[in-house]
Amino acid sequence: MSVKLITFRTAQTLIGSVEDKEDSYVIKQPIQVMLQPTQDGNVNIGFAPFLEYAEEFKTGITIPKDSVMTVTTPVQEVLNQYNRIFGSGIEIASAMPNLR
Repeated sequence: MSVKLITFRTAQTLIGSVEDKEDSYVIKQPIQVMLQPTQDGNVNIGFAPFLEYAEEFKTGITIPKDSVMTVTTPVQEVLNQYNRIFGSGIEIASAMPNLR
């Protein structure tokens, strides 16, 4: 399992530890990734809980592949933010691209 971004056909994006199964993905500790505009016209990335009240939050939520538009690798800054919450807390330095 590795940390990936799963984007649904509805354009909602989750980040979490993803395992690829035959006809589904299993995502552990999923967090919704949201873009938040700032007052100065830039964009910040924010996280919101996703089904954290479900028992499967830690063991893995199954998502059918036909609901998914794409599975991608997060940029280092997003991965660092996720790891601060659920991972080792170790961060790798990187330059975050301007999302404007």
